Amino acid sequence: MANTYSIRHRFSGEVLHVAQTGDRKVELCAPDLSGLDLSNLILNDADLQWANFEWSNLRGTKLKGADLSHANLKNADLRYCDFSKASLEDACLENVDGYPLNADKYTKLWGARIDVGSELATMSQAIKTARLRRSGEPDEFDLHIAQKAVELLLDPNTKRLEQEVSRERHGWNLGENAVLKAKMRVLRYTREIELNRARRERDLRFLRKQRVDLSFASNLTSAKS
Repeated sequence: MANTYSIRHRFSGEVLHVAQTGDRKVELCAPDLSGLDLSNLILNDADLQWANFEWSNLRGTKLKGADLSHANLKNADLRYCDFSKASLEDACLENVDGYPLNADKYTKLWGARIDVGSELATMSQAIKTARLRRSGEPDEFDLHIAQKAVELLLDPNTKRLEQEVSRERHGWNLGENAVLKAKMRVLRYTREIELNRARRERDLRFLRKQRVDLSFASNLTSAKS
């Protein structure tokens, strides 16, 4: 008897499509749908986290609002797909056939692995630019970074590493400890520089549109110098 896998709506649990997988038994979590023909389907708001679509044919499939975070789409045919408002966070999009496809400024591509110089890379940069133009809305990149920081904080391996470092610090004199703390702060500040620069430029663009005098920013910079 041939095996099947039901692709469901991420909120209601409604079955959107039943995929024929032949003699392959597919797990409910991280389903292996590689090499299947899933073209021209309507899978809007589908729950496809961690799914494996390597070498699959998704040509013309509508995936508006679908959750494809951590999915493997390597070598997949994504031509004419609709990814508007879809989540592709941390997904693998290497060597995909993805031109043309539809995406919008709400398509989430944070952390996705994309070939440099590809059409998807250009699209990702355009989405990022569109997001930075918005003002008065939560910065989704900030939320993504915060989520990653929480995951790292809750990682038991990280906790064990922190405990080991804490034991190594025990007994150090004040001078060495102060230097170590200063180095850690410098590393943290360095990571924040690029993000803060993007925030600053976004707010400056907004103020320019509002015809606000920006001399206060120049004066502040001059005073610090």
